[in-house]
Amino acid sequence: MKVRLKYLLDTHTLLWAVTDEDKLGAGAARAIAVTPYDQLAISDISLQEIGLIYHARKISFSGTPADALGQMLPFVTVLPISLEAGLLAPSLGLPHGDQFDRIIAATAKIHKLILITKDANITDSGVVPTLW
Repeated sequence: MKVRLKYLLDTHTLLWAVTDEDKLGAGAARAIAVTPYDQLAISDISLQEIGLIYHARKISFSGTPADALGQMLPFVTVLPISLEAGLLAPSLGLPHGDQFDRIIAATAKIHKLILITKDANITDSGVVPTLW
């Protein structure tokens, strides 16, 4: 039986779920805590975004990034960027040109997932259902 994905974690949501759960909003923390891992997903572009943030020294980990993220990554579905997401992303009504946000939001929209994000640019736009 195939399990239907329910939530897509934004990049900061994944990072905070792994490194600092206190930064998660109440709804986000509850959803991540009670949702079976096989219903949680991330966009593969989040992995590149984490790499860029890490190499820019905007985040640090206790140990290596692979060690820290390895606690959760095996339990979530990593969704690849599809042609459909690549074509949809530029047309989304987001108030900025952040390509990471655009691909993540497009991925949520295509897969009909609720995006767990604090990003007001996404939540206020209404382009996808969000939770925080």
